[in-house]
Amino acid sequence: MTWKPRRLLAAVLSLLALPAWAQSANVAQGKASSASSVHANGAPLLYGHAKAFNGILNTEDRWASATPPAASTPEWLEVDLQAVHRIDGLRLHSGRDTTVGLQMLDFDVQHRFAATDSFQPIAGASVTNNTLPTWTFQLAQPVETRYVRLLCKRASGDGLCRVRELEVLGVRLANQPPTAFAGHDTAVVLPVSTVQLPGTATDGDGTIASYLWQQVFGPTPATLTGATTSTVSASGLTSGTYLFRFTATDNGGSTSSDTVSVTVHPSTAPVDPRAGKLHVWSRGGSYDTAVFLPIEYGALPAKKYPLVLSLHGRGGTTLTANHTQVLGNPEGFIRQLIPGKPIVNTYPAVVIAPNGPNIGGAHETWWDSARTHTLVLQAISLYNIDPDRVTMTGLSSGGGGVNDQMLDHRSTYAGGMPLAFTTPLANPVCILEDFPLWAAGNVGDGTFNAWKWTNPTDGLLTQVRQCPGYTGEFQVTVMPGTTHSGWDEFWSRPDAQNWLVSQVRQTP
Repeated sequence: MTWKPRRLLAAVLSLLALPAWAQSANVAQGKASSASSVHANGAPLLYGHAKAFNGILNTEDRWASATPPAASTPEWLEVDLQAVHRIDGLRLHSGRDTTVGLQMLDFDVQHRFAATDSFQPIAGASVTNNTLPTWTFQLAQPVETRYVRLLCKRASGDGLCRVRELEVLGVRLANQPPTAFAGHDTAVVLPVSTVQLPGTATDGDGTIASYLWQQVFGPTPATLTGATTSTVSASGLTSGTYLFRFTATDNGGSTSSDTVSVTVHPSTAPVDPRAGKLHVWSRGGSYDTAVFLPIEYGALPAKKYPLVLSLHGRGGTTLTANHTQVLGNPEGFIRQLIPGKPIVNTYPAVVIAPNGPNIGGAHETWWDSARTHTLVLQAISLYNIDPDRVTMTGLSSGGGGVNDQMLDHRSTYAGGMPLAFTTPLANPVCILEDFPLWAAGNVGDGTFNAWKWTNPTDGLLTQVRQCPGYTGEFQVTVMPGTTHSGWDEFWSRPDAQNWLVSQVRQTP
């Protein structure tokens, strides 16, 4: 074989001279996809979303939506690249075939780095009044992302959205390690000798492949059940302090670890008799409240705990009719702490859940902002509370109560989690630029109104992210449900439970 060094060098230089988009490959082909709807004819396969990512262009092979889009509810097509890629360009083949006709007229292309992020527009990838069957977008500024979504806002002919192929031109980036969180340090009091430790892990550029829990030290060896799952049961504990390590490994082989301590108090510890249970805080009939105290509450008199305010929805309750007992199944986050729930022995916060005002009346359970705030201030004084770690969450009208506290008394709180309720009326919106907020609700829940939260043009999340002092602590989770529900499932997530006790109030 004869080497031609100069010719080889010239070939390499010519390749390097090509723009990034010309060197990129279609990284979307064959990847996992989803869509807002699929046409009923031959559903789910004939016009399924996978047809838009199979590399076939010489037939009428395509995705088609089930219904025409509306201005406020566009149809969408999404691909998960299954790792973070640098995206340099896009090529969209719209319509039924290569002729002009039945193509999409108005559309945008968006992206997000991780599944928990909200979609952001890709600059330069928005088209209005389209007349072409194929569009090629060469991005002036490449984006690093994992998920790409096409929003179809208007289409010609019968109004249905059709995509023969969506090519995403880019290259895969080097694998990044996952993030692991073993949970907050916790404690139990003998004779309780078993704890559930819920770890959480995320991987922005891939998936979590495996978990492993290990004991680092402790007075005796603990028995670990479920050590290769995200949640482990540690049993056989004796008096003293244990340390456990949680390790997550991603599909690229990278790992991340975190540790959590468990303090086991002797049975003789001076624990408050209400600890680990629900009791009634009577306030004279006005905003009487169900209260949960951590299981070790009182064992360390000087210890301060986070406080979580839990607000139920309209028509919901937390107490019996005479306000003398906590209901067996109270509404709100407090439901996660009734006897038998997995976090009762480990949740490290005081939780207060007032019984709503005027139950059964004309304006039942619309939380009065000033009276709710007074309740919180009194709880901080009455219980051993760290005033810098006070958060709030609520469902439906309880979510509205959280919004009101954010706007009227935000300096008291470290963060807010409104569920199944629409956006707060922040004016100006930038008052929320540095406030930790996690909203969630079902995509089909009109009370939640996902579009007002996430609309890429003027949704609240979009507006807050444009504020000059935005700190990146605003997130919205849109769940796939179609009804006004989903809060109990969301609150049962370890990441949501941990978030409520992880926020710390920022001093000006």
